[in-house]
Amino acid sequence: AEDAKTRIVSDSDFPDSEIVVMALDLSSLNSVRSFVAEFESLNLPLNLLINNAGKFSYDHAISEDGIEMTFATNYLGHFLLTKLLLKKMIETTKMTGVQGRIVNVSSSMHGWFSGDLIRYLGLITRNKSHYDATRAYSLSKLANVLHTKELARRLKQMEANVTVNCVHPGIVRTRLTRDREGLITDLAFFLASKLLKTIPQAAATTCYVATHPRLVNVTGKYFADNNETSTSKLGSNSTEAARLWSSSEIMVSRDSKTVFDTFSGLD
Repeated sequence: AEDAKTRIVSDSDFPDSEIVVMALDLSSLNSVRSFVAEFESLNLPLNLLINNAGKFSYDHAISEDGIEMTFATNYLGHFLLTKLLLKKMIETTKMTGVQGRIVNVSSSMHGWFSGDLIRYLGLITRNKSHYDATRAYSLSKLANVLHTKELARRLKQMEANVTVNCVHPGIVRTRLTRDREGLITDLAFFLASKLLKTIPQAAATTCYVATHPRLVNVTGKYFADNNETSTSKLGSNSTEAARLWSSSEIMVSRDSKTVFDTFSGLD
């Protein structure tokens, strides 16, 4: 992160820009809470939040909070981060008059998931024999889409001057699979190289949704290649979005020993 900060400042047209690097482990709810407390102590405005962390884990793992690791990192940490920072965003919009924006980075792979997402999360959290890496990843990306839909509804209900949208950045060679890099992974990416985007190309849609004046007041939408597009059928389900929200509130408020009482009887 410090190296990235140095590169940004040295390559920027604004070398005097102030960039603050802070530690955040999105798989840990305690880390999220500590990050928010530290950020709030800086008394800085908050106009834009981009929820961009992503992990694809071949191996089954459980977070320190007792949640399947891919879901914890790609979705639940973002859910809590957004929840805790929302008050600051709303305060900033009232102070500046500038509309706040939240961008959730998902994936077209959200459409690969079918079935009961809460049930499957409970199964893979409690029993690794049910774990499938691709399905777990697509579940987490579907959760990003549903989070966007329900949060947009709630922000409208609150009459908050904050929008939230979701993006598919495209297929890009990042360190998403950092825990299993090697010959097979490298070969797969080589064979798919004609389809891969560069990092700047992949970032284009995120930057467009985060900053373009054309998207003022646009909320609850899903974008790919700088255009609004459709989610999967499950991703557009308002009932599932509300259900995921309620389950997420339980997951971030209970300790790891009791969090999956909610899913009892689902085996």
